[in-house]
Parts: sequence; C-alpha cells; structure tokens
Amino acid sequence: MKSRLLIYGVDTWQGALISRRAAASLPHIGAGREIARVAGHANETGAGEGENRPVEPRIFGLGDRTRIASLLDDVSVLLNCASSDAGTAAPLIDVCLETGTHYLDLGGDRAHIAALLARHDEAVKAGVVLVPGASFDFAAANAVAARLATILPTARGLMLAVKRSGRSAAEARALVAALHLPGETIRNGQLTPAEPGARVLNCDFGQGAEAAQLAPWRGEGLVWRRRGPYSTIETYEVLPPVLVRLLKRGSLAGAMLRRGWGLKRIERRLTRGREGPTDAELARSRATVWGEARTPDGKVARARLETPAAAIYTADAALLIARALMESGAREGGFYLPSDIAGAGLVEGIEGVVWREIAEAAEAGLDVSVMVGD
Repeated sequence: MKSRLLIYGVDTWQGALISRRAAASLPHIGAGREIARVAGHANETGAGEGENRPVEPRIFGLGDRTRIASLLDDVSVLLNCASSDAGTAAPLIDVCLETGTHYLDLGGDRAHIAALLARHDEAVKAGVVLVPGASFDFAAANAVAARLATILPTARGLMLAVKRSGRSAAEARALVAALHLPGETIRNGQLTPAEPGARVLNCDFGQGAEAAQLAPWRGEGLVWRRRGPYSTIETYEVLPPVLVRLLKRGSLAGAMLRRGWGLKRIERRLTRGREGPTDAELARSRATVWGEARTPDGKVARARLETPAAAIYTADAALLIARALMESGAREGGFYLPSDIAGAGLVEGIEGVVWREIAEAAEAGLDVSVMVGD
C-alpha cells in the first residue's frame, strides 16, 4: 500500500534540515544520491534522544527509472529537496506519473513553474498531484497573493516583494544564475520582457521603507496569470548589496555578470563558503513577504507576512503540504499551488508566522522607480 513519505535530497543542506524537523512527528524515508551522506544523516537523525524516529535510508540516482519506480512502491508522496532543475526534477516527475506518486518540490522560478504547468494534463490522466514551490520564496508569496485576492476580490493588479537572509549554497547558486538572464513580468495578461533589477520598489517590511529590486525570474506571475484574478503582476526581492551593485546599468561588474563571469566567486561571498546558515543564525532570522493588490478603480489592499528564517519556513511549509497530501486520500490529479493544498495553514499552521494587514496607504512607504547606474 502506498502510504509513506519519501524526502529526496537528504544529502543536501535544506533536505537534511527538512528531514530533521520531520523526524519527531512524521515517519519518512530519507533518500539521495550520496551514499555516505544519506547513511550518515539516517544514523544521526535516529540517534538523538526524545521522540525522533529513525529515518529509513534509500540511495538512488536518476539514471535508472526502473529502479526508482521499485523504490516508490510504498511511497504516496515524494518531496524533492535536491534540485528543481530539469535534470533532477524531470526524471522524478516521470517516475511519479508512472507509479501514481504525488510529487512536491521547493522550486519556484519561472522556468520550473512553466515546466510543471506544461505537465498538468499528464498529471490529471495519471491521478498524480504536482506541487512546486513548497518553500518560503514561493509558498509564502503564494499565501499572501491568495489572501489578498480574498480580501479584495476585484483586484487585478498584484505586487509582491520578498525580504530574507541566510541563503544556502544551492539557493545562492540559483539566485546568481537568475540575475544574468532576462525574465518576464505580466502586464494586462501578457508576458512582458524584463531585466532583473530594472525597477526598484521601496516598501515597508516592518522597519521603514527598504528598496527591493525587480525579480522577473520568479514564477508567481505565471501561475496567477493562469489561475487567479490578477492580470498585472510584478515581483520584487531585497538583494544583498553586492548584487545590487552588480545590477546597476553601465557598470563593468554588471557587464561581467551578464556574461556569466565570476559567478562562483559571488556565490561564495553570499554564503561565506558554507552550505547554509548556522543554527544560531536560523534562530534569530526573520523573513517577510509584502504584498499589494489593486483594483482597476484604485482600491488597494496591502499586507505583510512575517515568518521565521526562510529555511525554517521552507521546512515547515513543505512538511505541512506533504502531510496534507498524505492525509487527504484520493485527490484529482494535476498542477496545484501550495495554497491549494495547505490553504490557511501556510499562515496559521506554522509556528512564528504573523499576518499583518496594512490599513493605511501611508504605512506602506510605497514608491517605484527605475534603477539607474552611478
């Protein structure tokens, strides 16, 4: 009987964190490609005192789909924490569709969202649920967009801005890679080319106005264009100062970034050469999503979602969604958003999350400007 959760990627920093947080309350299989790291993680997770239960290790790469299928015969939900790139996600999704296993991952960039949307019909036929973006960067923003749509149902414009810190090495690689590629925003229902950092949004994340740069690599616009009320969507992100300088037009460093030069050095600078934040850094960090919905006649609703450290929110949101998929029984297959599965749990079901509606426009500190060079 398929009733178990498999977390793929416990040999990565974020995957191991998710598995450790699941160990006390959600028995699961911990899988990955690196034998020593998967086995070591399983031993460490089960060795602690208290309610932690041993994690069953399974080691497999992505080249033998018959072997992967055999290892999913008792798995109802696969949570992919390894990577959302096509080389990792596509083989796992293929096998999930073949074996009737629900698929969940952390990826929220535009290309990944588009790839999963394109497989909606396959998933419907297979009766398999596909859920991307079970992470702070996507799930928290999805929760804000969904709530604003409820508060202001006639809204057609949406702006989202994200502030976070403490990226893992994998997240730093993905961010730096995104910055040197063109992206898209949504204007009146149409995809519009946009460059990263081409505009700056000054908004209040809770401590006064801060600058967030246009982030057209993010995937929120694609799903809300197809699935929600919004026809104009822009997403922004507060970037580390080193990346803001690189995005300035006309700078030599910016030209080097667009050519893909020096990316590894920038990644190491963002993470200080570590796989991820320390436990102490996670304990004191907070992350925030700011959102604004606007109607054609000028009515506005604004809100902030404040969460624990982004990695902690990611872990808890991913497990919340996985548990909901496991407990819901039969569900129609297809592409789903995190909010479709977890609903209000993305706000109310995670410890340390605070929802704040901004009653007065003056509180938002809102200003949009075009980014220019020195």
